[in-house]
Amino acid sequence: MGTANKLPGISGGLVALLTGFYHEMIESLKTLNFRSFIMIIKVDFNKFNSEHNGYFILTILSGIIVSYFTTSKILDYFFLKSELYVWSIFYGMIIASIIILIKNNKNWDLKAIVFLISGFSIGFLLSITNPVSENQNLIFVFLCGFVSVCGMIVPGISGSFLLILLGNYKLLLIDSVNALFDSFYNLINLNSTFQHDFNLLQILFVFTLGSLIGLIVLSSLLSILIKKHKEKINQIITGFVTGSLLIVWPWKMIFNNTTVKTESLIDPISSNIYLKYSPQFTESSTYIAFLWILIGLFIVLYLEKNVSREKNIWTNW
Repeated sequence: MGTANKLPGISGGLVALLTGFYHEMIESLKTLNFRSFIMIIKVDFNKFNSEHNGYFILTILSGIIVSYFTTSKILDYFFLKSELYVWSIFYGMIIASIIILIKNNKNWDLKAIVFLISGFSIGFLLSITNPVSENQNLIFVFLCGFVSVCGMIVPGISGSFLLILLGNYKLLLIDSVNALFDSFYNLINLNSTFQHDFNLLQILFVFTLGSLIGLIVLSSLLSILIKKHKEKINQIITGFVTGSLLIVWPWKMIFNNTTVKTESLIDPISSNIYLKYSPQFTESSTYIAFLWILIGLFIVLYLEKNVSREKNIWTNW
């Protein structure tokens, strides 16, 4: 689930639902409050476990923390090697998530269509708006942390995907996490010449704080909404994710005033941050990108079909 939270298109909440511990997770997270984190700081795990199903929650949080470091390094490497292929597999994952959401929607009356169109309109408007550039303002970073928690709680909404819409995916889930990793690594090796990136470390701290507060505030609210309006929430999410597909369109290039990171440009879709273009079918990279889209699609559909189980044997609720 930790790795899923890092990947656009795979919702951590969706993985929890598929693997059989979603309900337990929601009920456990609802019990959290600020006193809970004091127990963790004091290393009073026995009391934390008795009041909050603590070992279960700590297992989830540990998975998220570990995956943030490992997945960050892997993604950073592949973004540098070939950004096109990384976005392609993300694109396939998101398409698969849409297929799953549509399949789970049992009601297709007029109201359902209205909710689908409403969600699609919101997602599409977000995808064509200009404010998708990186923003290091600490208040905005806090908001990103607060909002990204939705990916853990609402099946179908990827927290990482929301960070792409907000323009801070690479800053918060790759660059800042790598900065913390590098700091720990060099402290362990006593590398006196290494300079800590305190700006990125500060950003990561504020993002983490926003995520924790969002987890406390939103878990109860969203769990109530899902229980009372499950079909409507699913329909809005389906439309929203579909309308936002343009954000992760693989064939795009970074446009930075005077420089364009690309070798060619075909049929550009105007944007202040990215120029999107149609794939060139005369290039082998296009067919490789389509292959990665299919791989991303297959991964999510495979998880949805084969990883499901009734109960997580590690927990006792």
